[in-house]
Amino acid sequence: MGGFRFYLDCAIMFGQARNQTGVLIELKEISGPLSEIEKNRRELLGVLRPYIQRANQTSATHSRLDERAVVFVDRSRPLPRTPKGTIPRSAVLKLYASDIEDMYEALEQEVDADPLTEVQPSEAWTRPEIISGWIARRIKDILGWDIDTTVDLFQQGMDSLTATMLLRDLKAALHASEDPKLQTYARTLNLTVVFDNPTAQQLAPILVRCLASPNVPNNQATIVLENIRAMIEKYDSNWPQFRASYPMHRPDMHREHVVVTGTTGALGSHLLAQLLANGRVERVWALNRKSSGGISSKQAASFEDKMLDVQLLASEKLVFVDAVLNDAKLGLSDELYDEIRTTATVIIHVELPTEHLSSLRTDMYKIQNAWQVNFNLALQSFEPNIRGTRNLLDLALSSTAPSGPPRFAFTSSISVAGTSRLGEQLEEVSVRPEDAASTMGYGQTTPGVAHESARRAGLQTCVIRLGQLTEISSAARGTRRLVGTVSWLPLDVAASAIIDTCTTHDDELPGIIHASHPRSVPWADIMSAFSDVLATHTDAPLPVVEFGEWSKKVTECALSFQGSDIDRYKRFPSTKIQGVVDGMVHADQLLRSGDGSEVVESAGTVRLVTTVAEQMSEGLRSTPKLGREHVEKWVEYWTTKGLFA
Repeated sequence: MGGFRFYLDCAIMFGQARNQTGVLIELKEISGPLSEIEKNRRELLGVLRPYIQRANQTSATHSRLDERAVVFVDRSRPLPRTPKGTIPRSAVLKLYASDIEDMYEALEQEVDADPLTEVQPSEAWTRPEIISGWIARRIKDILGWDIDTTVDLFQQGMDSLTATMLLRDLKAALHASEDPKLQTYARTLNLTVVFDNPTAQQLAPILVRCLASPNVPNNQATIVLENIRAMIEKYDSNWPQFRASYPMHRPDMHREHVVVTGTTGALGSHLLAQLLANGRVERVWALNRKSSGGISSKQAASFEDKMLDVQLLASEKLVFVDAVLNDAKLGLSDELYDEIRTTATVIIHVELPTEHLSSLRTDMYKIQNAWQVNFNLALQSFEPNIRGTRNLLDLALSSTAPSGPPRFAFTSSISVAGTSRLGEQLEEVSVRPEDAASTMGYGQTTPGVAHESARRAGLQTCVIRLGQLTEISSAARGTRRLVGTVSWLPLDVAASAIIDTCTTHDDELPGIIHASHPRSVPWADIMSAFSDVLATHTDAPLPVVEFGEWSKKVTECALSFQGSDIDRYKRFPSTKIQGVVDGMVHADQLLRSGDGSEVVESAGTVRLVTTVAEQMSEGLRSTPKLGREHVEKWVEYWTTKGLFA
């Protein structure tokens, strides 16, 4: 090969804080000049390719190696070694920092050996069938398996990371076309296009249309409304007939048998802990997706992380269940399905994306539940979740339990109301599809798709609409630079409100309640407390600035970032939803220019009215205001997770 033979002397992986893993390889010659490595790069990679492919087959998507991310050691700059012959990793990465950065920059601009070659590039971008096939091949390279061009990509293994990789390749292909119009469009193309058109056959014609008429507005709200109505129609049919009816009054000593999903997540863990500690609860079925390490181990780790009593998991009342909610019988055996159908009194379906945790904690704390956690996704990407909810409702409606069909509660989202609705309050009522059309995909799933239909079928259901949640429950100085209020609710209080609503009342379930803090506090007070407490963990105090100023600084830093788009999104994650952030900034500016900011939620978030929820839950009704002591506990938690290390 190229007149020489070689063997691999050393390989060092790199890529921390990057969205693409790379490897630095040192070759040792057997014969021939290794000074010609770059000249023979293609042949070298051909030899290495089988090993790279084999490693990628057993690697997580985010850690797979792209052969374009291979950097070869320059023989004029040999790797340093200690007296014992080991290689100091940090010194090596410092020595080759510029080479690694050059590789990432080249990777951002490069599309490898599969451009749109079937026809001339400029013509290819006018033919959806060619683009669709090319997209399918690129995704196969990214994911490692074939995809169906008619099926939602996010149901076939794609996530935000791999969507960003696809966007990178789309931009590179457009740049490679040598058509100025295509190259201009490449600069404006963003992830929203991928999220809003999540199949290859949807994405291709959208690209063709945008390239042909880039200035023609797309009536996205109308399309979304049609999708919402179609989804409602699809899942509002063929409801099971009741085999039993609700008793007029539930006995005072009634023992609860509770099904709860998503228990390894934040809210789910608090729900499980409180159910296991509740003397009136006789059985708890904890339904979760199968975990490679076992659900019990994952649940124990979640309890430890949240400082919950791990000993509760030894309770005889607890049954862990590996569930497949998309399956008509939830992936359960006939015996277990019938056991639940004949004895369950309450079903709590936890549907919680990461947006519910205060944005200050989102990056530190990821939730894994029954629902997708990416709130950038369009409605159709959530269809498996809607199908799973319908399957749970079918289980409830087919109940033959002596106490009647189980009460059914499922968590929903403040996102049904959208953002930037300055000064508005949302009552504990349903949101019309027309009003949900302008919200994010997750918010579009909740109005009417399952809840209203199930109630019409005769089931007692309750939507628990969640506000912003914080981890720990148990008078800082104010500033005029921050306006509005916040109503963050501790997770344990939210869990208590859900359980209270489902188990402690003989009255019919309310259709909707809001799990939000009933006593908001000034945003300025909370941020000032953060500034004070964080100063004890950082070298310099963090100044309190206006929301718009913060967004501007983040945007400027992101624009000046020298790495790839992928790395920029990882370093500055808020820029992935910059449109949402801009709306919050606009609302903050309007709020700052008006009166009554002390009764308006900050950044345009709708305030959730909690009248019914407070009637149902003593825990919610009596929860104390947020204060400095809460901030200290949050920062203490972040410290244990290594945020300031």
